[in-house]
Amino acid sequence: MSTITEQATNGVRRRDFLKVLGGGAAVATSVGCSSERVEKLIPYLVSPDQTVPGVSTYYATTCRECSAACGLIAETRDGRTIKLEGNPEHPLNRGALCARGQAGLQGLYNPDRYRQPMIRKDGKLVPATWDDALRLLSQKLGEVRSRGQASSAVFINQHESGSFPAFLDQWLAAFGMPAHLSYDAEADIAAVAAHRAAYGAAWPAFDFTAARLIVSFGADFLETWGASVPQQLSWGDARAKLVDAPRLVYVGARRSLTGLNADEWIDCKPGSEVVIARVLAGQASVADAAQASGVRAEKLAQLVTEFHAARPNLVLASGQSPNAGELLTVVMQLNKSTGAVGTTIRPELAINSFEGITPPSVVRAAVERMQAGSVPLVMIRGANPVFSMPKSAGVAAALAKVPFKVSFSSIMDDTSELCDLVLPDHHALEQWGDAEPVRGTLSLQQPTMDPVFESRATSDVLIMVAKSDVSNASKYPVADYRGWLMGRMAGGAAAVTVALPKGVMAGTSFARTATAPTATPRSGPAIEQTQGDLYLSVYQHPVLGDGRGANKPWLQELPDPVTKIAWQTVVEMHPLTGLRMGLENGDVVEVTTSAGSLKVPVYLYLGIRQDTIALASGRGHAQNAAGRYAYAGENALDLLPVVEDASGGLITCSTKARVTKTGGHVDLVTTEGSARQHGRGIAQALTVAELAGNTHAGDGEGEKQEEMPGDASHAFLPGLRSPVANDAQGIFADPDSKDEGQYDPTHWGNQAKRRWAMTIDLARCTGCSACATACYAENNIPTVGASWQGAQFLPDKTGFGTNVLRGREMSWIRLERYYEGGEDGGPDFETRFVPMLCQHCGNAPCEPVCPVYATYHSPDGLNVQVYNRCVGTRYCSNNCPYKVRYFNWFGYGEPHRAQYAFPEPLNWQLNPDVTVRGKGVMEKCSFCVQRIRETEHRAKLEDRPLKPDEFTTACAEACPSRAITFGDAADDNWSITRVIKDRRAYHVFEELNTFTAVVYLKKVNHPAPGSSPAQA
Repeated sequence: MSTITEQATNGVRRRDFLKVLGGGAAVATSVGCSSERVEKLIPYLVSPDQTVPGVSTYYATTCRECSAACGLIAETRDGRTIKLEGNPEHPLNRGALCARGQAGLQGLYNPDRYRQPMIRKDGKLVPATWDDALRLLSQKLGEVRSRGQASSAVFINQHESGSFPAFLDQWLAAFGMPAHLSYDAEADIAAVAAHRAAYGAAWPAFDFTAARLIVSFGADFLETWGASVPQQLSWGDARAKLVDAPRLVYVGARRSLTGLNADEWIDCKPGSEVVIARVLAGQASVADAAQASGVRAEKLAQLVTEFHAARPNLVLASGQSPNAGELLTVVMQLNKSTGAVGTTIRPELAINSFEGITPPSVVRAAVERMQAGSVPLVMIRGANPVFSMPKSAGVAAALAKVPFKVSFSSIMDDTSELCDLVLPDHHALEQWGDAEPVRGTLSLQQPTMDPVFESRATSDVLIMVAKSDVSNASKYPVADYRGWLMGRMAGGAAAVTVALPKGVMAGTSFARTATAPTATPRSGPAIEQTQGDLYLSVYQHPVLGDGRGANKPWLQELPDPVTKIAWQTVVEMHPLTGLRMGLENGDVVEVTTSAGSLKVPVYLYLGIRQDTIALASGRGHAQNAAGRYAYAGENALDLLPVVEDASGGLITCSTKARVTKTGGHVDLVTTEGSARQHGRGIAQALTVAELAGNTHAGDGEGEKQEEMPGDASHAFLPGLRSPVANDAQGIFADPDSKDEGQYDPTHWGNQAKRRWAMTIDLARCTGCSACATACYAENNIPTVGASWQGAQFLPDKTGFGTNVLRGREMSWIRLERYYEGGEDGGPDFETRFVPMLCQHCGNAPCEPVCPVYATYHSPDGLNVQVYNRCVGTRYCSNNCPYKVRYFNWFGYGEPHRAQYAFPEPLNWQLNPDVTVRGKGVMEKCSFCVQRIRETEHRAKLEDRPLKPDEFTTACAEACPSRAITFGDAADDNWSITRVIKDRRAYHVFEELNTFTAVVYLKKVNHPAPGSSPAQA
């Protein structure tokens, strides 16, 4: 990997490269803290340092899309960062990357970023120069200090590990202001507090591979609870143990993604989780727990027996439910008493990213001071409390009473739009920094390209303001934050320069010394005493989080893995509850609590209790306040009263709600075709007993089961070892060989004897959908769900997702989610996730029906689509049994204007190696053919054969559970050739003789000991 170093002053620096790339608005960029603009086009005659036209440069840096701080490798081409991958050298994510991390590019190139500073005049924010903006900030700081009010100022910063928080506290202290509030609306504060008290670490590492039984009380560790990527990595490794894999029992009123991956669901009443935990601890009887929770006593007794028999085990708990503090106390005691600490719970390997978070109660107390008129100045960076705190907290009204408000937000949001001054921060990919995600290891953050807009790093802005203040100028002898940071790292700039290629180095970040502020939590009535017919649970959207990802179309269009809903807020309700109320999917209801009401459509979901409803937060920003995509849906937090537990964390299941029919109906924006397989055997599974016994490979469809062979590789020889299409015949000879009949399998040129293939292990796959977003990023796939009318969005929210409703979504890989069992509405059902993409059939049904030969079979086994041949007959789609070919309708942008599929500057994210398709052609997965050819060409230039596992596809590279393996099935040196010999291997619709190149490995179910075999 390349590093960013200071360059000679007489050369062209990479820092200045974007100045020469183009003209007009696209090149109105700034360099560092400079405000100079490009005045003319300059021919690209001399390459900037480390830059070769058309050749990518890679930079190791740190992801800031959430608090976890995973490692990134950013691919930069001709001055544009075009792809983000996980850093394999990083100890936290080890090369994996979630959907949010992939979508970091859409924050960098977001069309609704602030282009320059903004100052409020006549009630509106208007553009301003940096000189005017900094002069105003310095003036207001001076006024506040001269009036003796500096100690009452408030600075709310997004929570992050690293040196910047301590730097910020020092800067605030220099102006007589208190330490900042480190705000993270996504963090489970109650769990953080309990972990720290019990284990000495805010977030210990959880080793799922060491467990025999895992019991999760609402802890959604595969989605939004804690650091999902390292937890998914550990979970995938654990389930890959197959026979010795741990069993997972999920306890809660709603099955989240983690709940759907569980082997058993105990559907207890909200607030009764603590009673079940006490049963496991021997502090309550099964009969009492059954009565309190609404769960059958037999089921609880079975759990108790299994829990005491299984060692080692692991118990996890969320702090979002009623009685969260009591529940977490019991859970911590259970883990200590059963010996989990040191085996399945590893405090010595703690994830450091969650240390130092300010409890929401403290932020709420600051809001109350604003409401009282005692706060003269508020500064906010990277946080959006107007949206991410419940409306009942009154943040917007409180801000209105603050005389002067400053936002350092990079992108417009609900809070920034209420501020008086906006000083737009650089995106994380544009600035220097560090993080400490693992104790003793620094994750380095460096710019990967020049700033897109006229923004400035907040750290640099603060240094400039301090230098302009007579009393503080001497405290900052450095030119910028980079200099300050390098001066505080062991070994200085030289050591950092050496470490930058890997992105990590040993060391600790500059630590905060300020005392953490406290506030008295706000209590509320017990949930049973609130008014309503149904319990209300509000949970974080798996990829939109607290709403910070809402203006990224990749994330809006990514269907929720559980509900399969995109672009829309729904209220989840059990089908039997809907039947009693006379409701169907899409019927609009009004949900009312003591805090407010929302009108939302109903989604009937089997994985929720009949006395409970649930809504996802993250959508529904104020229109025209947070970007063109962000106001889709509704803000579920508007329904919540402010009720906090003893740790100060917001309880998101604290009230009941009343649901009333409105008589309205809307179509659900969903990509779900059917939740059942209807006997087709698409997602197959078997029980652990069947796997151990090597017989009866079940397919879960009630059909006759046949004996499983010990080695299934023979079944794949026709499909994986040789292409069978007519155009592949007669070209097996090596063109460079003297004897045309000879074949050298090691030579780079023998494409005809390759068979590119993929395996997908359903025992590992969690359905998280990171693969889908990685595919969007790699292959220039347009999103279609944002409705346009001319150049403007439709005035109401009903337009979002219109083209998804029409079946025009373009995702080349989709996550199918199927249920097995539960036809009676009961909780005992199993879920199977199946990534479905082009199968690259050796005997492809799509190929013979194309009248213009736009789709054909390549010598190395790929099903190829020639876009400039395709005339859009869609015969190939009709003939595809897997339904993985997508027609580009191009009806989602302004008519005849292609750029509206990627509004400026989102088009900067496009991968130049992949054709941007136009209207009227078929699209599908290409197995990232651009990566295949690039690697082959590199091998050719170096005159060597391809190295086994030298590269992989975007989906496989991102997958946090390592479920996907890609490679050459005709070369035994590649890892995939070992995987396809797994006894669980099968092809989807194998009876069609399509000889697919995608091999699935059956999921392995772990039914409760002593129970009848689960449907498999």
